[in-house]
Amino acid sequence: MHTNRLALALLGGLFALVLPQHPALSAEQADVRAFFKTHCIECHGEETQEGKIRLDTLEFPSPENDTAHVWTRVVNAVERGEMPPDYQEQPADSEKQALVTQIVQTITSTIPQPSALRRLNRLEYERSVHDLLGVDVPLADLLPEDGLVQGFDKGGDGLNFSSVLMEQYLEAANVAFDATIRRYAPLPAETRRADVMSIPQNIESVRKNYGGVIEVDNSFVKFTPEWPITRLDPVHPIEEGVYRCRIAVWPHDPGDRTLAVALYVGSMFGKDTRDFVGIFDVTGTSKEPRIIEFTQQMSEGDTIHILPRVWPEHITWRDKNEKRPGVGIVWAETYGPLDQSFPAKSTQKLFGDVSSISMNEKYSIWMRNRKGVKYHVVESTQPEADIERILRDFVPRAFRRPVSDEEVRPFIELALGRLAGGRSFEESVRSGITAVLCSPHFLLLNCEPVVDDYTIASRLSYFLWSTMPDETLLQLAAEGKLSDPAVRNAQVERMIQDPKIETFVNDFTGQWLDLRDIEFTTPDKFMYPEYDPLLLEAMKGETHHFFQHMLQEDLSVMNFVDSDWTFLNQRLAAHYGFLDRRWAAQYGFPLVEGHEHFQKFPIPSNSKRGGVLTHASVMKVTANGTTTSPVIRGVWVADKLLGRPVPPPPPGVPAVEPDIRGATTIRQQLEKHRANADCASCHKRIDPAGFALEEFDAIGSERRRYRLVKEGDKIYGKSYLYPGPPVMSGDNLPDGRKFASYDGFRQCLMQDQAFVKRAIAEKLLIYATGRTVGLAQREYVDQIVAEAAKHDDGLKSMIHAVVANDLFVAP
Repeated sequence: MHTNRLALALLGGLFALVLPQHPALSAEQADVRAFFKTHCIECHGEETQEGKIRLDTLEFPSPENDTAHVWTRVVNAVERGEMPPDYQEQPADSEKQALVTQIVQTITSTIPQPSALRRLNRLEYERSVHDLLGVDVPLADLLPEDGLVQGFDKGGDGLNFSSVLMEQYLEAANVAFDATIRRYAPLPAETRRADVMSIPQNIESVRKNYGGVIEVDNSFVKFTPEWPITRLDPVHPIEEGVYRCRIAVWPHDPGDRTLAVALYVGSMFGKDTRDFVGIFDVTGTSKEPRIIEFTQQMSEGDTIHILPRVWPEHITWRDKNEKRPGVGIVWAETYGPLDQSFPAKSTQKLFGDVSSISMNEKYSIWMRNRKGVKYHVVESTQPEADIERILRDFVPRAFRRPVSDEEVRPFIELALGRLAGGRSFEESVRSGITAVLCSPHFLLLNCEPVVDDYTIASRLSYFLWSTMPDETLLQLAAEGKLSDPAVRNAQVERMIQDPKIETFVNDFTGQWLDLRDIEFTTPDKFMYPEYDPLLLEAMKGETHHFFQHMLQEDLSVMNFVDSDWTFLNQRLAAHYGFLDRRWAAQYGFPLVEGHEHFQKFPIPSNSKRGGVLTHASVMKVTANGTTTSPVIRGVWVADKLLGRPVPPPPPGVPAVEPDIRGATTIRQQLEKHRANADCASCHKRIDPAGFALEEFDAIGSERRRYRLVKEGDKIYGKSYLYPGPPVMSGDNLPDGRKFASYDGFRQCLMQDQAFVKRAIAEKLLIYATGRTVGLAQREYVDQIVAEAAKHDDGLKSMIHAVVANDLFVAP
């Protein structure tokens, strides 16, 4: 019975199929049955079905029998040496490979390719409308969250339609249409300046010592990002537009610190209404401060939020002998609005710059800061002709391809019908434009029955830019050249060099590595007092710079597992222990200075750092803010780096909650959890990776012991931290390999290069095509891996291979 339980632990949950005994078995099916008979039937046959699993009647998938997901687990178990268990007769590697090939070929021949048809997700919708209309207005938040399929919001099964959704699309389309029209002539561009210590509210804050602020050399000096805010009322825009902003800051008593500020733009109160501008180092002096300049869309009344980032934080009761560092703010300016066109450029783009179109005064409107302002509407001297002209120009741009008269005519008739019914010219155009923006031909990708060059143009653009094709792609489509893989290859190179590739970097890493969730939890301030907003931005910056560098330099995807370099700023270098000057001099490494810029940094050979698994960003998104969980991290590794998603736990099985008091270790808790036969099979796969990553805490610091809070013993209101049980990171992999530490586990991952490369190729293929990728698509994935291998497994080469792949251009 012991060996039977061991077999169940290794195979449980992998097989819930039955292989039919009907006479028409193919040779492949017969071979599979013979393999099971030799290696598996002892525990999972007619007489014994441990875990209610029977393999002698295993059935391949069919339209009536959706078992492909179970066969995927079978293939994974065989390929990765988990099945048959080590006490059974072991097949030769050639037998295993033959079995996998037979299963894959059989499933590929019986399961139809998943459709590439899907709608635009929220990001793609917003960016497409922006490019189409020439506007910059938030739209994504007007739409519901997109569903995820295989970890990405690109799959058709997660992007459904509903009547409620169509109403929201109509609302978003109306918001976008309104944004195209500037209703009154802009004020002449002017510079608005605020000398900070001439503003009464700031003078009052200093006089009453609000938040400890002081005045030094006619500057407003803040020591924390908290209240009071720096009032800059004279620079607030009095109308919406794009403004060039400048602020003058300098470091006050910085000591040996590099001070920084975080800049936001938005309304004066309410954090949710602010747009993040960036982190900037504070340098200079009160006489020659640093001038920080940026350009930003601003609404009427918006302010610039200047939040000091002082690290390490100065603690008054602790740092009694050190002057308190702060940021001196001298003055601020805004210049704009920069776009002085009237009609606005977006209005001209939509309505056309023709003599029949004009902006006409309708009535006077009240504005707090301006007098005699007239509200304007768009009018035409030949409305019927202009409506038809506007829609004939707009529809093919929106549909991303040429259109027939039959396709455009309904939108023209709709708008003309509104005009005939007494609506104004502008409102009639609105009805036609919003109808187009709610049309399936705009909202859907890959909806044409034939994959032509225009479809390929859209697939390229939505893969790498998450927006509609540009003029170059559309021109190549018109010339019929995108069917040529060499032309597509050249376009991939061009698109990766375009600044719009930043969208791909942020969106792909945000979903593949779960960086979208990095702010979902906030680390416990008593457990992790060193965590601060500066570190959060540094975490994100490292991973984005890392991925961007790999893409631009076409570096091997195995760098995601292990690399001898990363990108650091001063805050993250200190967090990783790389900021010691003597250490830098000893090893000849550069000293990382400043929080604003990231630099490529060579990781010493004796460090555990290297690869995304050691990035603080990844360690944070796989923790809950207080504790770490080997289960969560193990599931993350299995899915993201090994391409083996773990099914959800059986119903009624409670989650493992780490004991933060240290009465029991997480390993002890999981050992009890794994005694449950329903849990053992999956936990043997996911726990080893999770145990290895226990060497990193919830904010990505290395640790040898757990960090615990001692209840009842507080110093100056702070909970006292003390070392808990030692971290035990060694374990055994399901295939029998052992490792003693994270370094050993990483070496095992490097030995599994074939699985890692395939997993990353699958992720790129899912993201690029929006299709579900499984065993039936294995041959396409293997082709991508093989092509990238010709170029040292480079990330960019893998993207090239995706675009050149037959599945990318398949219906």
